[in-house]
Amino acid sequence: MQNILNIFFQNNFAKPAKSIAIAVSGGVDSLALTFLLHDFCLDNNIKLFAVTIDHKMRQSSSKEAAALTKILQKNKITHEILAINKKDLPKTNIEANLREARYELLYNFCSKNKIEHLFLGHHLGDVAENFLIRLFRGSQLDGLSAMQEVLQHKKIKLCRPLLNVEKDELKKYLQAKKIKWFEDESNDDEKFLRNKMRKFFDSFEEKNLIQKRIKNAAETIKESKDFIDDILLREAAICLDFKQDRSSKISTKEASFTINLKNYQKIPPNIALKILSLVLIEASGNPYKPRLEGLKNFEKNILTLAKGKKKNFYGCMALGLENEAVTIYRDETEAQNPSQKFDEKTMIIDGRFLAKLDKNKKPIKSHKFYFRTILRKVF
Repeated sequence: MQNILNIFFQNNFAKPAKSIAIAVSGGVDSLALTFLLHDFCLDNNIKLFAVTIDHKMRQSSSKEAAALTKILQKNKITHEILAINKKDLPKTNIEANLREARYELLYNFCSKNKIEHLFLGHHLGDVAENFLIRLFRGSQLDGLSAMQEVLQHKKIKLCRPLLNVEKDELKKYLQAKKIKWFEDESNDDEKFLRNKMRKFFDSFEEKNLIQKRIKNAAETIKESKDFIDDILLREAAICLDFKQDRSSKISTKEASFTINLKNYQKIPPNIALKILSLVLIEASGNPYKPRLEGLKNFEKNILTLAKGKKKNFYGCMALGLENEAVTIYRDETEAQNPSQKFDEKTMIIDGRFLAKLDKNKKPIKSHKFYFRTILRKVF
């Protein structure tokens, strides 16, 4: 097990880290990774921070977090508990919104403590569950691609060294070290699709083999996605132009994408739609892709949009130009996206701009567009 970490650090760290963080819930996976990292960090003079998010969605969450502190402190592991504010607890789409709230707290902790790597305990079972969940929800290549071992998130890297490890191996590791873990009673609640998937896998004797095969399929899909992305970027450079006027205050029209419709229509239809989808994500500041049906209708409309005419979709406005072109920018009637912290001196404004903060922590005029998709490679 320890060799897995040695290989992970050799492959993904160009220089030794001074400090790292691990998101630990007290469950088997994250607790096993915490103790694996603890041994590695002692051997390599790295400061380890174990961070627990107390989401308060269960009555026992605060007690478990306190009990986890005792376990970790007993083993001389620094432990921090971060609580989600009650007013920020989601009432709808609970799984997704709670995950976003957790990541935001973890990110802010890392930013404040100048930590560049946050470790997560995702294992082989999580990869397979995630694949089926996204398949059930109609995801395409992007959603079905394998989880990445290392993923850039704002200014930190999310690290998942256990993606090839079975959960049973992690249990045996903790049992050998005589460390008890917590079982989340919400894991039995079948109103969550993930729990249904977990029970589905448990019903097979060859569960681990099935999960490995699913992971292999996800990795093959990722190879296809990467190949398509290379084509997409080449075509995007031909049909797209990006402009940002940094002389004025941040506004909806300040950053815009112009599409040369002649060149756009020469691109294979599926690639063209992907480009348009990324443009809408960037221009709107929204975190997710638009639904396919609406995207196709919007494309049909902009291809015949006369000069001076407008069409809105997905928080964006398309304006017809001369010479068979259309410009897409943020719809000024839309409410601004919530501001997010990028680092101690910078905020993400409206999901689209990086703005430096003054001494009073207020955004100043100097700002640049914040690309969140692969279009950043073009512009």
